[in-house]
Amino acid sequence: MTLKQQVEEQIKESLKKGDKLRLSTLRFLLSAIKNEEIAKQREATDEDVVAVVQRQVKQRLESIEAFQKGGRKDLEQKER
Repeated sequence: MTLKQQVEEQIKESLKKGDKLRLSTLRFLLSAIKNEEIAKQREATDEDVVAVVQRQVKQRLESIEAFQKGGRKDLEQKER
């Protein structure tokens, strides 16, 4: 099973369990993976998925830092 397929399965599990935060996060990740596939015009490999996850983590950390500097505790907590 590829990493993309695992994300899709985890989305289904989160739907069944009603875990809204996890569901939202996984949907956002799947969207980023699909955008990568569109950009590369091919199915994402596991390496592509890992790269997407790393980029997303980096973006989230940068957002948290920016919210901290801007004094936006509400957005900082939401991003965590």
